Amino acid sequence: MKRFFEHFDIDCQYDEGITIGNDLMLMPFKAKNPQPIVHEPQKLTNAVIAICTAGNCRLKINLNEYEVEAPMLLSLLPGQIIEPIEHSTNMEGYAISLSRRFIDMLNLPGWQQQYMLMYNNPLSPIDSERLTAIRIFYAILYRAAANEENPFRLQVIENLIRVFYYGGVYQFKNHETKSYATKNNIVERFIRLVEENYRQERLIGFYADKLCITPKYLSKLVKETTGRSAGEWIESHVILEARAMLQSSDMTIQQIATSLNFPNQSFFGKYFKRATGLSPKQYRRG
Repeated sequence: MKRFFEHFDIDCQYDEGITIGNDLMLMPFKAKNPQPIVHEPQKLTNAVIAICTAGNCRLKINLNEYEVEAPMLLSLLPGQIIEPIEHSTNMEGYAISLSRRFIDMLNLPGWQQQYMLMYNNPLSPIDSERLTAIRIFYAILYRAAANEENPFRLQVIENLIRVFYYGGVYQFKNHETKSYATKNNIVERFIRLVEENYRQERLIGFYADKLCITPKYLSKLVKETTGRSAGEWIESHVILEARAMLQSSDMTIQQIATSLNFPNQSFFGKYFKRATGLSPKQYRRG
């Protein structure tokens, strides 16, 4: 996470930031220089909620370009590939980084729906009333995290996040039926499995077996919930990783093919061209 803000040429004020193990990080950030950004895609391991309170920036999320204009909420999820492009000299705000383990521990109701919503819509404009509420929440959360003498510090933070979630989740999505929530739970688990295994496994049957359902039913659920087939989700992760490596690494095409578990460079080339319309060499040349 630190590297993400460093590539944005933003001073994270780490002497003022707070880290609790690998579970939580609170980071006020402020732009420090108008110098060019180092364009280096990186894959997030934690979820990040960033509130841009001033200025603006451009970045790529899974190679799709977005423009953040304050005041705005930016939601980033584990497994997403992030690439900073540029930022204004007055950009500033706050960021909260949460581990996947910590999020699971919170056991938030309706999280599956929110996960899908944030995955497809990472930006959310904030009006003045919501921005004030977020500032107050961040200040309270920061004070609780800074109180190292409290043996229940992490539990206090957990409950503060739950309260904020309960109070604000209705603004993003109406309550869903239990049946729909169950379906979303399966789809979220599928996406998580894809994030963890796409380098080795590209067959839908593998993921269906892990979820104890048939490939046909899995494909139906994923298509209904996300608008994309299960095969498209798997392929998009493979192609996204391949594109990122072709753009930003010195690996040979053979090395990339091997790292993505293709039997040979030729097979990888055909797979990549079918998905993008370009050979890996053509894509790398730009």
